[in-house]
Amino acid sequence: MEQENFKPNFLATGVGSVPQTNGQDTLELIWKSVPHAPHWPQFPRLGAESSFVGQYLNALVEIGVIGDVEVPKFQVHDTDWVARMTVFYTLYLEAMEGDQQALERFGFSAQGGEGFELFCSNLEQNGTRDAVILKGQLSGSLTMGMQITDINKRSIYYDDTLRDMLVKTVALHAEWQTKRLRKFGLPVLMMIDDPGLYGFGAATHITLKREQLIEELNSIVEGILRQGGIAGVHVCAGMDWTLLFDSKVQVVNFDAYDYMQSMMALAESLNLFLIRGGILSWGIVPTNPIAWEETAQSLKIRLENNIHELVKRGVDESLLRQQSMITPSCGTGTLPVELAEHVYGLLGELRGLV
Repeated sequence: MEQENFKPNFLATGVGSVPQTNGQDTLELIWKSVPHAPHWPQFPRLGAESSFVGQYLNALVEIGVIGDVEVPKFQVHDTDWVARMTVFYTLYLEAMEGDQQALERFGFSAQGGEGFELFCSNLEQNGTRDAVILKGQLSGSLTMGMQITDINKRSIYYDDTLRDMLVKTVALHAEWQTKRLRKFGLPVLMMIDDPGLYGFGAATHITLKREQLIEELNSIVEGILRQGGIAGVHVCAGMDWTLLFDSKVQVVNFDAYDYMQSMMALAESLNLFLIRGGILSWGIVPTNPIAWEETAQSLKIRLENNIHELVKRGVDESLLRQQSMITPSCGTGTLPVELAEHVYGLLGELRGLV
């Protein structure tokens, strides 16, 4: 299924992270709630190797470019730093030239990939069942780069060399993960979770450059496209969405519960995104305690009202309905287990109503 033929019609999927640590129970919840677009579960509570930042640093840690995942630091002051950089760039070039063993190095560590491997084993044993697409996810380079600091507590994102290594690592991980999931014979949606993108245009982040952000996003997206995947970005805050609309990103997943206004303001740009085949993924199920006050019916009404408002602002209703997905507003990894289960329950019910 090529991107231009992907018409999800309110297909439902999750964002990724879950508070559970029991894999089998979590997989059952995912398959029950989003059987047509299941995703592998991220288990941040299992420790640093499964965390938002640490999970995707495996290659850099193995080579010794980063010390460890507990408090990730680039080892720039080690005497053999240049040699380690050389090893990294050699491995990167080998992977880009099609060396499968080199690409494998950019996958998960054994612990970091626990949820992913569980999902793959489940697919091998039980097949793809009612799924029409498989969904994977990874963290974005901006948010990761802002959270990893140097010895002066400065974000490594502002260091050209370290940022380059991080972006290349994330891009090859995206390619590796897409390739693994493609083996099961279904289209693969690979989402880049990069909440830090909300900072673009904010007074606190004046050094973030539009062209640079788009270029970095595109390099990660290209890794996904090389393996025949569909590439998306998830941001759980308001932002200048034209940054994503003007990139090679094909799916934009936003918090439609709390930040609908930020999308309303860009209705014209959204319409152009839809015309070129883009998908709008509505994070309409809230991932905070207010979810207890919502029902699938109340969320459906909210969604319909939002669609109506966008159409009033000039968005093509037919395109919007064909090219929409639904998700929770964010990952559920920090929530109590009962609330996370409720969020997935609401999502599953809403899927049957829209």
